[in-house]
Amino acid sequence: MQTLEQQIEKIKDGDISALEGVYQKMQKSVYLLSYSILSNSEKAKDILQDIFIKVALNISSYTKNTNPAAWICRIARNLSYTEYSKSKRNTSIEVFEESIPDNKTGEEFWVDNIMLKNAMIKLELQEREIVTLFSQGYKHKEIALIVGKP
Repeated sequence: MQTLEQQIEKIKDGDISALEGVYQKMQKSVYLLSYSILSNSEKAKDILQDIFIKVALNISSYTKNTNPAAWICRIARNLSYTEYSKSKRNTSIEVFEESIPDNKTGEEFWVDNIMLKNAMIKLELQEREIVTLFSQGYKHKEIALIVGKP
C-alpha cells in the first residue's frame, strides 16, 4: 500500500488515477473538517468533491516531504471558509448522520449525539475545527500547521 506522499508524487508525475487513493485516505478527515466549519452535511459533501479537484489542479504547489495530509486539510479549510463566508453561519448544527455503533442502543447513541451537538454549539468556529482535527488523530503540530496558529 502506498503512502499518501507516494500517491501525491504520482499525481505530480501525471498519474491522475492516484487521486483515488488520496481520496480514500483523506475523505473522512476532510469531510469532518469541512463539516466543523460549515455545520451543514450537504455543503460539506459538496465541498469534499471540490477539494480533491483543487488538489489535482494545485498539485504543483505541494512541496515534497512536507506533510501531505496537512496540505490537503489546508485546502479543505480554505474552501470551507470561502463557502462559510458566502452562506454565513447557520445557528443550528446538524446531528451527525453516522450509523449507530454496534455497542450502543439507539437511545444511548442519540443522547451522546445531542450532548456532542450541545458542546459543539458552545465552541467558536476555530475551536470546533481544532476539536474535529484532534478527534481524527492529527497531532498538535499538524493542527497548528492546518489552522495557521502556534
